[in-house]
Amino acid sequence: MATYGAQVLDGFDWWRDELRAAWASFVPGASQTKPSDCLIGIADDGIRVHAAGAPAFQSRPLEQDATTDEIAAPLRTGRRHPCVAIRIDSTLALKRQLGARRLPVRQARDMAELDLMASTPIDPSQVHIVFAGEAEGGCSYFVVRKKTLAPALDAIRAVGGNLGSLTIAEAGRTLPADPLSLASVWPARPRDRLARRAWIAAFACVLFGLAATYGHAQWRNWQAAGMLDEQIDSAQAQARKARTALQKRQTELEQTEKLRAEKKNAVSVVRILAELTRLLPDSAWVSDLNSRGNQLTITGFAASAADLIQPIDASPLFSAPEFSSPVTRVPGQTGERFTITAKVGEP
Repeated sequence: MATYGAQVLDGFDWWRDELRAAWASFVPGASQTKPSDCLIGIADDGIRVHAAGAPAFQSRPLEQDATTDEIAAPLRTGRRHPCVAIRIDSTLALKRQLGARRLPVRQARDMAELDLMASTPIDPSQVHIVFAGEAEGGCSYFVVRKKTLAPALDAIRAVGGNLGSLTIAEAGRTLPADPLSLASVWPARPRDRLARRAWIAAFACVLFGLAATYGHAQWRNWQAAGMLDEQIDSAQAQARKARTALQKRQTELEQTEKLRAEKKNAVSVVRILAELTRLLPDSAWVSDLNSRGNQLTITGFAASAADLIQPIDASPLFSAPEFSSPVTRVPGQTGERFTITAKVGEP
């Protein structure tokens, strides 16, 4: 079973391939690989070294057991670091099928090693496992002996070159090896690994910076939203207090205006007393006088209470006088006790 690290790397490879495919669809020529300066062809009839693009028959074939110096001699083209491609004939490689479906590259390599150990007498440490793209799909790999490639790889190192590509020629087709297989055949130099790690670290820093910026912005928004909610709650509480105070003030103003209107429309007590003094005979006196609104209540004693109704009714200040309670005589008092109510109005 593939480890979590391999699964993560497989996911990263898939994501990278998708980005490359998308970039190639927008930028013409972006998917083209860097051209090689020289080509080393390894077949069962010998080794051919020639300039890239030149016909293979123009170069003199070398023996399969040719030395490193013999292979390196044609590679010295004057370039400081030539880019060399290697093409292996399928007759020098063993092809094995893993399954009808394509598998993630790292998982496929682990399964290929298990397949070699379980089904063949081949020692995985003595061969290169190469996965090459196939038009018909599926998942298969090629097994190439390390001693088959060793002279060519040593020759490339001897001239200070770099392995640009590795292909396998099969039935008139050229199958390029995947990047992981190429990296296993030609490990990256420490400088290249450092540069790759620097790019990965820079990309990770950019992603981390973007995530941190987005998170900080969200945190600031959340903090600002919390402060705004607190301010809104405080403002609502103040608004409720202000509304309550305003309503109370409005009620007080309305009551004050009502009292002022009643006071303005009401007849003054002085006038009422003056009018009663003029109307009531000397034989009558008032013990209690209550004026509320336009209603007047008079309580007192008179020699004849019935004689008081007519003068009060004739007064322009009073109207509708009547006894509000029966007329009585109080023992020890002279005259009749009366209680008269009347309406007070402006003449």
